[in-house]
Amino acid sequence: MQNVTEETERWFLRRGLPHFIEDYSARRDVWTRTLPILTLVFLIEAVNAPKRSFPFWLDAVAIVCGLAMLLGAWAIVNRTRGRRAFQRPDAIGSVEIAVFVLVPALIPIVFGQQYRSAIATAMVNVALLTIIYFATSYGVVPTVRWGVSKLGVQLEAISGLLTRALPLLALFVTFFFLTAEVWQSAGITTGMPYAIAIGLFVFVGTVFVLTKMPSELRELGTFASADEIRSLVVDTPVAALVPGALEVDAVATLSRRQRLNVVLVTLFSQAVQIVIVSLAIGAFFCVLGLLLVPLSTIAAWTGVPPDEIDVLLRWNLGGRELVITEPTLRVAGFVTAFAGLQFTMNLLTDPLYRAEFRVEVVGEIRQAFAVRAVYLSSRAEGALTREAGPVSGDPPRHRDS
Repeated sequence: MQNVTEETERWFLRRGLPHFIEDYSARRDVWTRTLPILTLVFLIEAVNAPKRSFPFWLDAVAIVCGLAMLLGAWAIVNRTRGRRAFQRPDAIGSVEIAVFVLVPALIPIVFGQQYRSAIATAMVNVALLTIIYFATSYGVVPTVRWGVSKLGVQLEAISGLLTRALPLLALFVTFFFLTAEVWQSAGITTGMPYAIAIGLFVFVGTVFVLTKMPSELRELGTFASADEIRSLVVDTPVAALVPGALEVDAVATLSRRQRLNVVLVTLFSQAVQIVIVSLAIGAFFCVLGLLLVPLSTIAAWTGVPPDEIDVLLRWNLGGRELVITEPTLRVAGFVTAFAGLQFTMNLLTDPLYRAEFRVEVVGEIRQAFAVRAVYLSSRAEGALTREAGPVSGDPPRHRDS
């Protein structure tokens, strides 16, 4: 059944849920998969050896010597690990990580005592490792790819929902958009204060979504019966492996990392939907501002003289000049952020929104929970085994705490 194991684990990876793979290890599954890019960065950092005051020939010597230092460190670590000098490591541990961070930082110290460059190199390497670990461990790239692949389906669902959501939201915030007080505040606010104000809506919406996640996970990972799980895993790699007894409360066994993994996937999926709806709302208010708010009104509401207002678009319609100005876009953006927050709250609390808008996203994630339940039950019964080896292309797996 090794092929089923591999297909199931690839199925999890394609949906951005690598931590649903049993015995998933950072040392084995994350760092080793990113070894090619880490090796490339490691070798490129030999260019840190030259110093501005060096002549050209000394720069070349320094680069060659720096590359020799890097290769020498690589060979020493491999030999101490019992590998050939320049063999590709089959597992990346703390020693290899330390060499990646520290050895390139030593090069500018050896060649010219460039301590600031050394500190900067070490900090960049730590930041790079953090980004690579997070992006690889939690399947950021597969998650984005999965979200993009579902964009067409989501757009189709969203187009139907907008006929319900947009009129209610538009009615709620249209008068808000057409009040002088909003233009006197959001219309003349620029730079960082404006960005922080918009970010505040995003932050509150994100916190609201996260507070709902524990109950969401319980709902998604709890099944009424084994028959429900069987119906969900049709057309998945484990369809033929449904055992007689199934764990119907799959979420109860999630580790902290697994919970974080599924939270990130769910959050990203919902964020895609919210952004699409918010963009539609923003476009609506831009058109509304173009049609109903002339330059003279903008000047009166904002207190800015007409000749000092940046006009981005002019259009004559029926003998009347229509304009899109920077204050128009700022107010539209502010009102859109407010409407997006309102829509987020409706999405998670209103039964109509939940039934209409979340079925595609939660359906996929709920299916992943069902596949995991079969995956774990089959492993326990011996139908799925990892003794034959890892997913194709990965190094051999060993249990790693």
